[in-house]
Amino acid sequence: MSNPSGISIADECISAFNQLRSGPEAIRPKFIIYKISDDNKSIVVEETSTAKDYEVFLQKLSAAVDKDGNPAPRYAIYDMEYDLGSEGKRHWLRSKKTVFVHWGPCHAPIKLCMLYASSMQQFKRAFDLNTSVYADGLEELEWAVVLKEVSGGQA
Repeated sequence: MSNPSGISIADECISAFNQLRSGPEAIRPKFIIYKISDDNKSIVVEETSTAKDYEVFLQKLSAAVDKDGNPAPRYAIYDMEYDLGSEGKRHWLRSKKTVFVHWGPCHAPIKLCMLYASSMQQFKRAFDLNTSVYADGLEELEWAVVLKEVSGGQA
């Protein structure tokens, strides 16, 4: 798949997403982190993880660096599960919704940020991702903030 920025979406991205959406429970990823390849030609999977702790996800995302060691943007998909009082457990995956995160740390190189910004809509469309969060600081990814966005303000 290609997009207007000229950056293609590698097949491995789709395979990882399909695994998150419908893979066997024991090995289904909880999150996927994607990056633009070092040659700026394609979006690839950087990491998948079955770690259930949201803090692990935040640590991995905030530790992302480019090939020169600078803070770097990333896309991520997180399989969010939460409780909302008497409504019980909601699992966004089962309702065919996942949380798309566009991580754009404020100290990342401008050119790289522009590449991610120009590829984002095509990437979201490729996976039919409607629930999204943009963050340039970890405070914007705190559980309560993301929960409020995902739950439509009900949390």
